[in-house]
Amino acid sequence: MKTENHRVLIIDDERPVLMTLEALLKRHGYQVETAPTATQGLKVLKSKSPTLVLLDLRLPDADGLEMLERIKSELPKVQVIILTAHDSLHNAIESIKRGAYHFISKPYAPEELLSL
Repeated sequence: MKTENHRVLIIDDERPVLMTLEALLKRHGYQVETAPTATQGLKVLKSKSPTLVLLDLRLPDADGLEMLERIKSELPKVQVIILTAHDSLHNAIESIKRGAYHFISKPYAPEELLSL
């Protein structure tokens, strides 16, 4: 599948992270939407139907693991990759158990994300 067919939603409350990821993915041909909160992320999720969500675990208005469950219950085919600075074995295991496709610790190498 060509990258222009991939719609990516990035949900992260850190503006520099949103801007960096958006620029990286657009340079590689992805369609990208961003949201700084879970509430805004859910609105974009419903209106844009992304094929992939990059989700931070710590959001100002929701727990990332609960958000992951909600995304997977509403759109089970959407792949979710957790990106977090709060990495722990517990968070990684819980993310995968709740349906995450992958778990990446911040900071990360762009190649790591693009290789998935």
